[in-house]
Amino acid sequence: MIKNSHDRFQKPSYILYPGEFFATQEDCVIETVTSLCIAVCLYEPQKGIGGMGHFIVPGKIGRDLIITSDVAARGITSMEYLIGDIVKAGGDRKNLHAKIFGAGYSVFNVSDEKEISESNIRFIQEYFSIEKIEIDRIDLGGEFRRKLFFFTKDGVIYRKILKNNDEDSEFTKMEKNYIIKEHERVTIPGKIVLFK
Repeated sequence: MIKNSHDRFQKPSYILYPGEFFATQEDCVIETVTSLCIAVCLYEPQKGIGGMGHFIVPGKIGRDLIITSDVAARGITSMEYLIGDIVKAGGDRKNLHAKIFGAGYSVFNVSDEKEISESNIRFIQEYFSIEKIEIDRIDLGGEFRRKLFFFTKDGVIYRKILKNNDEDSEFTKMEKNYIIKEHERVTIPGKIVLFK
């Protein structure tokens, strides 16, 4: 994450990169671009605390519940880091509201993009249902990228559709590298046998 030098919004502005999360009480703007990844914006209206996480569930989730899926565990960990930082800043988990974007495909031209997109959408739906966090806005799927501007103090978000899915753009390259690394980190554990 870097602090942006422009003052387009007359507020401090931070650019969030793939795999990062950030939560704050500061009156600022968090920016990101997402394609296959998910961007979750969380807002705690009682305290005016906002945060964003940019992550991916790196693979296909099977028929099991996400809480038993090794692949979904990466997404759960990312969400818990973001929620944890909001709670550390003084927010209450029970008051959280979410706005969720991303899981677009046909950006990287790989064979399993659609399955990854569908797994990420399923993860989001199940996670927020289990956690009982209210979703105010959801915009997932499609064959395009999204540029997001999240105003942390009041929870407002502006979304711009990027229809030119340029594989050579810097943000697309960073997201692709992050996705490759996340796929490499997922390990399939062997069978465990317990002995008395």
